[in-house]
Amino acid sequence: MVNSSVSGRATSKSWMIVGSFATTILFVLFLCIYFVPTWESNDDIAMSMVAHGYGIAAPGSPPTLIFSNVLWGYITRVIPEIKGILGYSIATLSVLTVVGSMIVYGLLRLGIGYIASLPVLALLLMRPVLFPQFTINAGLLMVAAIICCQLYSRQNDKKLLIASALFAFLSYLVRSEECILVVIAALPLINIRTLLSSTYARMTLLALISAILISAMIDHQHYQRAEWNSFKELNVPRALFTDFGAGDYLQKRPDILETHDYSKNDINLINHWFFVDPNIANPKTLRAMLKELGPLPIQHHALAKAWLGIKTLWNIALLPTLIAAILLTLLRPNRRLISSWLLCLGAVFMLGLIGRPAILRVYIPLVCLLLIASLFNMNISGWRKYLCTGILLVAAAINTVIAFSESRTLQINNAAIRKTFTALPNDSTVVWGAGLRFEALYPVLTQSPTALHYQLYGLGVFTLAPFSVAYAEQKAGRGMIERLMSKNGIPIIAYESSIQILGIYCNEHYHKNLKQLSVQPFGDTTLQWIRCDS
Repeated sequence: MVNSSVSGRATSKSWMIVGSFATTILFVLFLCIYFVPTWESNDDIAMSMVAHGYGIAAPGSPPTLIFSNVLWGYITRVIPEIKGILGYSIATLSVLTVVGSMIVYGLLRLGIGYIASLPVLALLLMRPVLFPQFTINAGLLMVAAIICCQLYSRQNDKKLLIASALFAFLSYLVRSEECILVVIAALPLINIRTLLSSTYARMTLLALISAILISAMIDHQHYQRAEWNSFKELNVPRALFTDFGAGDYLQKRPDILETHDYSKNDINLINHWFFVDPNIANPKTLRAMLKELGPLPIQHHALAKAWLGIKTLWNIALLPTLIAAILLTLLRPNRRLISSWLLCLGAVFMLGLIGRPAILRVYIPLVCLLLIASLFNMNISGWRKYLCTGILLVAAAINTVIAFSESRTLQINNAAIRKTFTALPNDSTVVWGAGLRFEALYPVLTQSPTALHYQLYGLGVFTLAPFSVAYAEQKAGRGMIERLMSKNGIPIIAYESSIQILGIYCNEHYHKNLKQLSVQPFGDTTLQWIRCDS
């Protein structure tokens, strides 16, 4: 009788796994077939370029993604291309499929039921599949790890503990900062005493920590090579300008600028990611000016920015999931859940306070965690059970309408951009700012062979990275400044405001005027040939 009962439970679990995976993969395939997934930001496109050696990345360079651990870069590179879908895209969608399967399986094991689990899947995965982003993936991987951990503490299933460790490790590889943020928000939900009471659990935790430390050491060691020195030296002071507004304060101190022979336009160039002139993007001089400026004051309207972060939680993209999480929390509140809510809100507030508000990709996993956490103790029956299912179904329906509408609009706009866009010059083309819509030109799925062969001299965080086309061109004596002074000039895609500050740069540093040689329109995008002309 006991053996029969054990066998029945094992069969039930097997069917839960099969059903969860089948449901999730059909869900993801449906979205990919009937819609065109679009990257949420150009960060993932840049990382895909680095992983596979195209666009802004020189062919054959190591897959050093910078924002993700170097091990994740090698994992994405070894995944073979399937019918034009690159390994980075396959890895991204595979992560979402596995996470979705774990969410459905975990909810079934918690007794939530299949009807209620499906809208949760739609709420958590709809937007990440239609608009993938690696920070969101990292956060959802950690949410899946929390679900496994919760199940282990209740049902003592050792396989789930191993799964939790694997999800947590992958989360760290994809985006360590988001991984840590979700862990902090989830701390009240984790029964640490139960976990540490088991030798098996302690050994698993030790193995996870060891794997994370080893991967961190490998990642750190990779950047110790000599070719990374210029990138590393500039990266810290650079962040204070591009991310935290140091340039705005320096422009109000003409005495400091005059001492170091900088103009306001030079600072404006740094603010706009112009790092190709070592006389301006000079880390030693930038640090000296920052030292004279002193500690950055509390940013103007810091509290307003913190409040903006909180208000962003009511963004239409988050609203259905957030409202569902609030209602389910009110339906059955508890101390652990309320503590998690407070930690999430505190994290959002603090990010805004330090000058990083309204970052949806950071908030989405936190809201997803709160929704899942509200279901952990949903041992209800009768009208409360029907109310819970109704809330989830309504929220999922609203979220689907919003996501589908946004996806369809982007799909039409991006198709129009790709239709008007013809081949770029054979020379590397300077791309500055958001003048070129990478999201339209490089979709998540099948890539254009022509676009894969574009050589893009990107002005941004990767400019000085040794894998970049910009770095390779500079080493070959074909840097942007040299070509800007040459007879043929440079092809560039940039906003007119950027061209204007480049004109001031030519005048201030070379006593020349910026001359437009030719113009080639690509719909809303314009390619210009320009040079500094006497």
